[in-house]
Amino acid sequence: MKNYIALFLILCSISLSAQIKSPEEFLGYPMGTKFTYHHQIVAYSRYLAAQSNGLAQWHVYGQTSEGREQGQMLIANLPTGVSLEQVQQNHQKRIKGEKADPSLPVIINLSFNVHGNEAAGSEAALNTLYALISKPNKSIPYVILIDPCINPDGRDAYVTQYNRRNYISGGNPDPNDQEHYEGITSGRYNHFSFDLNRDWVWQTQKETQQRLKFYRSWMPMMHADFHEQSFQHSYYFPPAAKPYLNFISQSTKDLQESVGRSFSKLFDEKKWPYFTSEVYDLLYPGYGDTYPVLNGALGMTLEQGGIRGGLISAKSDGDTISLVDRVKHHSALALNLVEWSLANAESLKASFYGVHDKSRTNPANKFAYYFVERHGANTTEFLRILDMNHIKYSDTLQIKKAVSAYDYSQQKQVTLAPYLTYGYVIPAKQPSAPLIQALLDPAIVLEDSLTYDITAWNLFQLNGLKAFGINENAFGPEQKVYGFAVRDEYIPSQYSVAYNFMPSNLKQSEQFITYAFQKGALVSYLDLSKENMIERKGEITIVTSNLSNSGKEELVSKAKELGLRLYPTASFRNYPTDLGSTHFKPIFIPKIAVVVDPSNDVNQQGELAYFLTQKYGFKPSFIPSTQLFKSNLFNYTHIIYPDGKHTALSNTNSILLTDWVKKGGKLILMEGARKILDDKDLVAKEDTARHTSTYAMRERAELSNTTSGNMLQVEVEKTNPLAFRINDSSIYILNQVTDFVKLPKDFTPVLKTSAKPNIMGFVGANKKAQLANSLFLGVKEVDKGKIIWFGFNPLFRAIPNQGQTIFENCFLYSEF
Repeated sequence: MKNYIALFLILCSISLSAQIKSPEEFLGYPMGTKFTYHHQIVAYSRYLAAQSNGLAQWHVYGQTSEGREQGQMLIANLPTGVSLEQVQQNHQKRIKGEKADPSLPVIINLSFNVHGNEAAGSEAALNTLYALISKPNKSIPYVILIDPCINPDGRDAYVTQYNRRNYISGGNPDPNDQEHYEGITSGRYNHFSFDLNRDWVWQTQKETQQRLKFYRSWMPMMHADFHEQSFQHSYYFPPAAKPYLNFISQSTKDLQESVGRSFSKLFDEKKWPYFTSEVYDLLYPGYGDTYPVLNGALGMTLEQGGIRGGLISAKSDGDTISLVDRVKHHSALALNLVEWSLANAESLKASFYGVHDKSRTNPANKFAYYFVERHGANTTEFLRILDMNHIKYSDTLQIKKAVSAYDYSQQKQVTLAPYLTYGYVIPAKQPSAPLIQALLDPAIVLEDSLTYDITAWNLFQLNGLKAFGINENAFGPEQKVYGFAVRDEYIPSQYSVAYNFMPSNLKQSEQFITYAFQKGALVSYLDLSKENMIERKGEITIVTSNLSNSGKEELVSKAKELGLRLYPTASFRNYPTDLGSTHFKPIFIPKIAVVVDPSNDVNQQGELAYFLTQKYGFKPSFIPSTQLFKSNLFNYTHIIYPDGKHTALSNTNSILLTDWVKKGGKLILMEGARKILDDKDLVAKEDTARHTSTYAMRERAELSNTTSGNMLQVEVEKTNPLAFRINDSSIYILNQVTDFVKLPKDFTPVLKTSAKPNIMGFVGANKKAQLANSLFLGVKEVDKGKIIWFGFNPLFRAIPNQGQTIFENCFLYSEF
């Protein structure tokens, strides 16, 4: 009888395989001979799901900024009567430590093409889908999730440009041919030029938010991220390179070694070259390997040599690499990985649930509790990250007893006395403990300084939050806290002459300011900054004396609708300055132009587009540099030059821009854009260090000339309006600066380093010697206007930080 059943299953498998078209049959060309457009990938995925006899289903989980479908294939071999929903529910219960079905299936996730120009990934995904669906493995229960294209907008940008730039059928192997170079728009990134492989933890982009919601609904036990590296390289797979986050579980490291041996055996048999344990580390929490590891999974990056490879390219070692080969390698490894995962299902499950059990009962975090005081907009953004990453916290009004605590702002142990305060408590004992440890523990321990990304990102310090690490429960009962303390008694509309509000969310604040203008109110801010009014520094004042009572009531109603708290004023007599004083500077709606140029840093140009349009709700103009001086500059209040490889403007254009600034314009120059002015006052420091090293140590010696991405303490000139809403005399910025600028004569320093600034993360020895007394934000008054120079990027990856508050202030506190 058993033999008949086995024969029946074999015949069913053969029948299914015969019925389903391969990618080549469906698309009309062999995989790797052409680049497949995203709509074709979706069409074939839908076709496979329809032909799978219930084995697979195509799940649409979102839509990109350009309207393309985001979806994943779910391939499930489950016991009769068990549904996918039951698996999800039981799995989530087990993660939380609740009683669940012990026979849970292994959950596997493969992701392809997060970088659109690493295009072999999606081609290989189609091969993988076909193999797993046409010849399914029925040996054990499993759920396999496959995302064939994480970045559809980027992929189609690359494929379209490639097809337009290629003239030779089958590709041109000459690596200098134009087909090996992308056009102006890099397919690596999404619509806003964000690197989606750096966005997992921050979840700033639409694609990431939708994908992570789906990911967290499943919480895979293994996640593999398929990439490509330079076409000159071979193939990289685990074990990962150091540095690791020092608290990654031993079981995860052991599984990396085990799966690496499986890959090595495959590639050795095929005689395909590869390397391991170099370059690709497990430190930065926003990667598609580190983030899953921090959530209990076996995470890994897989890198095929192929970027700039086109359809075929000659390599410097005399070999060639073709897209057909790249697809073949990825496809073979993906199937080997699935096979290994099924064979090691119990080990994967034991490691995953073991990490979560330890997280809930005995986490390795430095503190048992993290307490943060409530602090306006910065707290709001901080809580957004906790919520999106399923990190639990509770509200409290009280620390009920004296307790020893680590003060993040002072970076030392202090004693907290019992007191009432609004705040949030984040317990370490929860499934997300490793992620909490990565984001909130005071310092990341570097096993090795050879890393290819940033090395510090503490969310408390970046956001200037008053936070403490505490190792005992000293908190009062959980209590929801709503709103802020009322400063004044309620004043009826007919008696108020003005309203004040503190802008927190810039988008809502600008909407309210626009509404107030439309009603005929006057909008201003007080440019005086006094220590005894620190909580009011940066308030916006709406003078309503010329509005009717109904107009005032409509203003109050609009503020409530936008979530703004208004504080009424009954008299022009005001502290610290009367409302009629010239120290109240008028505010107008900004009209912004961003200069677009091929020399711009594409990421920063995208970050500006994202912040100005999505976060702030502005409608800026993105003007090509060739068109800027043909237009009327006086149509704009702000002109922004992104960072890039800029040169000085022509004499004519320099005169035009200077005249615009003198008459009230605000010119914002980001980092290297300072060079457009040929200003002798913004001069980079010279590197006077000696550079000697042995040949064997050359790679490490080069580290002394890098910053690698760190957190740097800078002093704040608190009386400057650009520093409004910043309460501390120093803040931490995300620093990737390589050229440090001397303190200038003509630019007033708003942010600068001290003689001995604190640094968190890695800075090379040669660069560290240049850090002291350097300018990071300066303002130059030019008649009625200003030149504002940012020596760092406050918008970097949209990781929340106080630099973003300062950038917002460029538009909030600018009179024209």
